[in-house]
Amino acid sequence: MMSASSSLSEESSIVSPKSSSCDYSFASDYSIRINAPILVASSQSYENDLDDAFGGNHGVCYSSTWEFHLLEQGNSDNLDAAVMQYSTYNKPLSNSITCTWENDQNQWYLEIIESKQIQNDDDNDSSILPRELTCIIGRIMVQYAATHISSLHHENYSALLHLTLPTLQGETFQEFQCSQLLTTTTSNNDGVVNNNYNDANIGIRQLFQPLNSQYANMELVDMVNDQGDVILGSLPRPYVHTWNILHRGVGVIVSRDVSILNDDEGGYGTNNNDNKPNVYVHQRTDTKRIFPSLFDMFVGGVSCRGECAELTAARELAEELGLRGALNYYQKKEVVSGVSNENSSSIKQNPLSSELFRCTIGTAYNRCVVSVFAYQCLTDVESIHWQKEEVQWGEFVPYDVVEVAAALSVDRLKASGTWPGNDDVGIDKAQMTEKIQMLKNEYTHNQAWDSWDFVPDGLLVWEAWLKWYNTLE
Repeated sequence: MMSASSSLSEESSIVSPKSSSCDYSFASDYSIRINAPILVASSQSYENDLDDAFGGNHGVCYSSTWEFHLLEQGNSDNLDAAVMQYSTYNKPLSNSITCTWENDQNQWYLEIIESKQIQNDDDNDSSILPRELTCIIGRIMVQYAATHISSLHHENYSALLHLTLPTLQGETFQEFQCSQLLTTTTSNNDGVVNNNYNDANIGIRQLFQPLNSQYANMELVDMVNDQGDVILGSLPRPYVHTWNILHRGVGVIVSRDVSILNDDEGGYGTNNNDNKPNVYVHQRTDTKRIFPSLFDMFVGGVSCRGECAELTAARELAEELGLRGALNYYQKKEVVSGVSNENSSSIKQNPLSSELFRCTIGTAYNRCVVSVFAYQCLTDVESIHWQKEEVQWGEFVPYDVVEVAAALSVDRLKASGTWPGNDDVGIDKAQMTEKIQMLKNEYTHNQAWDSWDFVPDGLLVWEAWLKWYNTLE
């Protein structure tokens, strides 16, 4: 049976629109092709109004099949390549799960059907979908179906859903109102959510209760497609990490006093490192479960269920570094919390940029569609206060020092065979040695910066940042 964490080498890619009749996502060692709902059967012409049709005795039935294709070691360098590879149907189908939903007098009957379809040359355990993963994806699929059902009707449509779902030992039957399982509820950047948000939170927790009652009460996270623009469903966060399920997150680069963007607010262009503002680099505590003591040039975090990326970024900045400018801006507070008594300057505009771009990163332990932002820290208005459990050191560092330190960190990962990104041409050792010495003469605060080992996930986002940032005029 496949392990919960894939050993595939994957990387980052900037998200760009693609034309497709289906969506793709990832979990464990699988690429998942998500086929759009299709009408299986209808006893009444669709020329009539849908609400009238569903209100009578005449039923309709829809289905959606999610196909699981086993990712091959060394044959998938990045998530985009995996999508292209398996969209051609040239690779074997390992398994599939189908969700059907049928209407009967304003009630819907949803069922998860497992269909093992091995086309591999050898019939072995590699083609067997792990039972827990089947149970998790089945619960994502009924949320996907509930959202489709809701889309067929008016905004406040309510119907009773009867679910037949797999469990670790067999199957279970549950009932929900349609509004309790909707995936389309998201919060605005001011934290306002629509009325069924809390109902859906409760419903989704109840949905996962038969699998693990402890997990069911934990933070909920959204599973998304490879572009990050379709929320497939929500699930307890521990499952996201256990089965490496594609989800949403943020990365924020923090600059000192001036914007790092080439804009009309005093920001600098990208062609002259001498004019670029310093950016904040921090070191994780040595007690962190994942990547203890490693460095990062981004403030990052996972988006909660229904939480927009802007609010996630503002929340993570406040939690990790004590920078509350964006959060207070969204909460319509004038004065930044934590400002010293002798300086009561107020935030006149949001220090957090809009979303600059998205990149999809993939490693053996984390798959995430990352929304990237920039934050302008005005040091005469607010100061950085670490979250002691998260950060043990931090400092504003010259941009070109960060750029060289990151390149050296990537080079060390490549040399050890553990770099999850592209294995392209390495750095010019002679040229880099000369540049390191020059920068050490200029930046004397921390002479060990050339040995900083960065979090691999952050380095993947940094690669995407450089690709995007260097295109600015």
